[in-house]
Amino acid sequence: MKKIGNKNTPPRSRSRRKFLRQGVAAGAVALSAPMLIRPAKADKQVLNWLTYSGHSAEEVIGPFTEATGIKIQAKEYADGEKMLALIHGSPAGTFDLVTSDAPYVELLVKSNLLQAMKPEDYDLDSFFPEFRSWEQHWFDGKLMALMTSWGYNGLAYNTEKLSAADVSSYDVMWRDDLKGKLGMRDWYLPIMGCISAGMGHKDPYNITNEQFDALKKRMFSLKPNVAGFWNFAGVFDSLANGGAYVIPGCGDWIAGLLQRANHKIASAVPKEGAIMWTESVSIVRGTPRLEQANKLVRYLTGVEGQTRLMTKSSYMANGPSRTAWDHLAKINPREAEMLHMTEKEDNIMNVLRDGRIIPRRLPSNQSMETWQEAYTQFQNL
Repeated sequence: MKKIGNKNTPPRSRSRRKFLRQGVAAGAVALSAPMLIRPAKADKQVLNWLTYSGHSAEEVIGPFTEATGIKIQAKEYADGEKMLALIHGSPAGTFDLVTSDAPYVELLVKSNLLQAMKPEDYDLDSFFPEFRSWEQHWFDGKLMALMTSWGYNGLAYNTEKLSAADVSSYDVMWRDDLKGKLGMRDWYLPIMGCISAGMGHKDPYNITNEQFDALKKRMFSLKPNVAGFWNFAGVFDSLANGGAYVIPGCGDWIAGLLQRANHKIASAVPKEGAIMWTESVSIVRGTPRLEQANKLVRYLTGVEGQTRLMTKSSYMANGPSRTAWDHLAKINPREAEMLHMTEKEDNIMNVLRDGRIIPRRLPSNQSMETWQEAYTQFQNL
């Protein structure tokens, strides 16, 4: 077996915008086409992985396959609802692993789809203390997921049009001079979470029906300023070409990509707080490739996998491993700075510890469908 080395992220030859467009287009085709993955029952050296865009790219997973001989057959998706549809709509045994946002781990556990994991199988000592026992990953004392990436969704903005003071509050989105310059993502959960936080809700997804009605009214009042609702590539393009000056539900994960291309874009955690996103890997119950699946989990949570996940071409991310943070700071200090993964006072861990990054959850007192319907209504105003 070859040793997995600590190499820098490989060079990226394709243009960022082309990569994003192709990735989103491929995802759309994948979601509309019949399921192409088939359980590799006889082949212990093939892992079927349901995951987010870009995770199975050669730049991320290449060293793992080279070192272990285990090939990755991935099905990529764009948001939690699509993940649930894919895993529930596929034959048992289709997937060996699934990567999901932490709130959706609970739904997968309730559906009895996940295999309990042994903490001693992984190097949790390399993680920041907060992530060794992340609440949304443990159920009845059993570890059901491990975090591989995380970040925040606050505001991404054009630094030539808006200042850091301007974006210190979500109130900026209602400014009269931003008519037609406010962008929106096409996913309800982060956008509505940001607006709810901006209204002063400390737990943005745990609100009463009366507060939810007020949230809808507040959200609908934004429509005169909205330039459009975009997928990932559309958000990238609108910030790059000036179609939008500010977009909620965004963070360093996209601002860093734009900074790589020398665009004057930054991200901010408003005073009301930003919404945390996480990506967590789980092992699917009943996989006949448990040993191989554990090898992939160890890679994704180790220094090599972490560094490559944090700096991948599809979108950037923070990582839960302190060891990987230190490694990135040594080999690529510019990107560590982009991700606020430094020893500076305003580093992303300090912001999380100050309570200004709020873990994302699913709605508590209304159904997911009710929130989705409200967002669809907003889009169609």
